[in-house]
Amino acid sequence: MPQTTSSTVLQRIFEALVFLCGLSFQAIAQEIQPLVDVLCFAAENADSNARVDVWTIVPYAALSFRPADTAGFRASYTLSVVIHDSLRAIPRTHRYVRRVAAPSYAVAQGATAGFDYVQTVEHLPPGTYTITVTVTDNATEQTYSSARRYTVPDYRLPEVALSSIVLASSVESRSDRPVVTPFFADNLTQLEDPPFAILEAYAKVPQSKLTVTAELLTPAAKPLASLYRRELDSLRQGRTFLVLPLSLPKELPSGTQLLRVRVERDGIPLAQSERSVSFLWTFWGRALGDLDQAIRQLRYVATQEQMDSVARAPTLSEKRRRFESFWRALDPTPETLRNEAFEQYYDRIAQANRLFRSYTEGWLTDRGMVYVIFGPPLRREQFQSDGRQYERWTYTDREFLFVDYTGFEDYRLLTPLPPNAKYRYRGS
Repeated sequence: MPQTTSSTVLQRIFEALVFLCGLSFQAIAQEIQPLVDVLCFAAENADSNARVDVWTIVPYAALSFRPADTAGFRASYTLSVVIHDSLRAIPRTHRYVRRVAAPSYAVAQGATAGFDYVQTVEHLPPGTYTITVTVTDNATEQTYSSARRYTVPDYRLPEVALSSIVLASSVESRSDRPVVTPFFADNLTQLEDPPFAILEAYAKVPQSKLTVTAELLTPAAKPLASLYRRELDSLRQGRTFLVLPLSLPKELPSGTQLLRVRVERDGIPLAQSERSVSFLWTFWGRALGDLDQAIRQLRYVATQEQMDSVARAPTLSEKRRRFESFWRALDPTPETLRNEAFEQYYDRIAQANRLFRSYTEGWLTDRGMVYVIFGPPLRREQFQSDGRQYERWTYTDREFLFVDYTGFEDYRLLTPLPPNAKYRYRGS
């Protein structure tokens, strides 16, 4: 395990080098929005407050670009970072107005995964804080807001302590200091190679016979996999820069998990640091948080036999392969990187969930079923008859009638579906 002890702390390595070698960032196609990461380190001065870095990453695809007066395209956004402590003292507020330039329309639309970033630095005493980050597109006034509670530890108390965990896509060894490419996203499936966990260890006095471990746990702290383990003969007084190459197993459940790094002696934890990570499998640029749910949602496009074949795959990797193979056969443009049928189908699932949720998920309702199979109607009409509420959907070649028997917008389909009605891609 590479380790160095130097007055050059982790955050300085990032400031000096990260944007020279580039960030590993990929936006998830169905939800392109800013990313926020909060990192905490012990301050240089042992008697000072901890240093808290709030990183805000804004992908170009989340902004509205307009043609510039000269050439290229321009966008601007306003960023607000507000930090409240638990005692409700006067908040610490940072406000930025950022202007972004893109040389071409393709770059402005995110073709190169371009992004802008802002690093906000505060020195905070130990305690619990609420950090609210708001990004407003100045052209459309569309706003993204994220709030999280964050506990700043007291690095002065324990004999051994750990900083926040930083994920990195690559680490290059140099004679003077490593070059780190941090990965400011939680979805580790976006990385082609196994990631690194990078952090600082702080020791009041020299330590010996230690073990450094990294493991993956469920949100309920149930162990999933051991990712790293190394015996550490000694830990010098002060700061030690730790680089942990993580060994991810091939079979991991989709969703958000917990990454925990510990320093132990004889099995007794001396210090630990945790952060969330996610495994969202990506198909044609779209991330699926729950593959099993995506398979169940095939009911309006696949036969039961096809669904069973995918769901009963013997391994998770085989399940992903069969799922991708099913949609590859329906791809209207197999020569491109997009699969328009896949995109349209799951866009309709998402829209049905937003529009028609009642006693169950929207895609499972009768209106959701018709919406997914046939798309949005040309016209929707609501009317009352015999004390009941009706809704009529009109398409170019057919019409569907729904009735709400209960008065709670639980509309049931009265019009029989055409025989073997299934989703078919017919263009956007």
